[in-house]
Amino acid sequence: MILFRCSADATTGFGHLARCRALAAALASEGIAVSMAGPNHAARQASDKQLFANWFEMPADRDSKADASMLSGFARKIGSRMLVIDDYRVDETYQGVLRHEGLRWLQFQSPNGQSIWSDLVLHANPAVSSADYAGMLRNSATRLLLGPRYALLRAEFGRAAARRRKGGTARQVMLAFGAGDDRGAIQRTFPPLLTAAPPDMRFVVVSGVHNPNNAALVDWLRTVGDGRVTFLIDPPNLIEIMQASDIAVTSGGTLTYELAACGVAMLILAVSDNQLEAAAWEKQGAAIFLGPMAALMDQRLTDCFAALCRWADARDRMGKRAAQLVDGQGARRVAQILDEAI
Repeated sequence: MILFRCSADATTGFGHLARCRALAAALASEGIAVSMAGPNHAARQASDKQLFANWFEMPADRDSKADASMLSGFARKIGSRMLVIDDYRVDETYQGVLRHEGLRWLQFQSPNGQSIWSDLVLHANPAVSSADYAGMLRNSATRLLLGPRYALLRAEFGRAAARRRKGGTARQVMLAFGAGDDRGAIQRTFPPLLTAAPPDMRFVVVSGVHNPNNAALVDWLRTVGDGRVTFLIDPPNLIEIMQASDIAVTSGGTLTYELAACGVAMLILAVSDNQLEAAAWEKQGAAIFLGPMAALMDQRLTDCFAALCRWADARDRMGKRAAQLVDGQGARRVAQILDEAI
């Protein structure tokens, strides 16, 4: 049994839960039982009831020691000795509790200078390297799983790029800023994009069911959308929408890896500080990074967008590079490594 600890709500977003689900499904396919701790039951999908043997709610406002103690208690209850932890509060105090309990764990961790004691570290950013973790590792046996080949996506994203339409006139743009609060990004970006778009271009705006702005967006997009926009909330055919899109305007996080696997040219906007790492996609030639939303200039947004609309070769080159980085097999790779570890 492997126990997941994941933070997910409208404020934090649901990308962490999406990647944990993907890994849990890959583990289940290897015959390994999984349980979840953290998100409240409102975040639970029908498929989660089949996937996770247990689902433990945990308060979001507990300090690291209290959270680690509660998690350790759940691990004892279900007989789990291996954890997967996707939570920003995993500091040295948190890890000390886990070590005292004799637990082993995989930790999602960007290189931020703090001590790491976990058995496995996963960070899928395209530009990260082992050198970035110099001085952070306190466990000589820690194994680093770094780069997009370890991006955790649902199995359907394997070879998704091969099924996407390429070349020709840009006809569809997808706007998506995560499954939680879009922080006003849709209303910030859509008007200048509509103004800069060719007259026959269609927009698909995708929002999550937990976005508190959904009700206002329905009326607003109907008013300003010029009959050229479709607004969807948690569409079941998201991968098909991605494959049918020539350009995506999106936030950093799990969405970038899904779009990369589909080979879609991306304009990436950081809607929170933790998404600034998405600049790595541009360094790899796989996207254009627009920077933080607070500093976004309409002219830069529309210039970059118009260039991608105009140049099919640039779109295809960018999408091809993105798909080279993310092959959709990361969840299977990590599941096999965890299988070996236990």
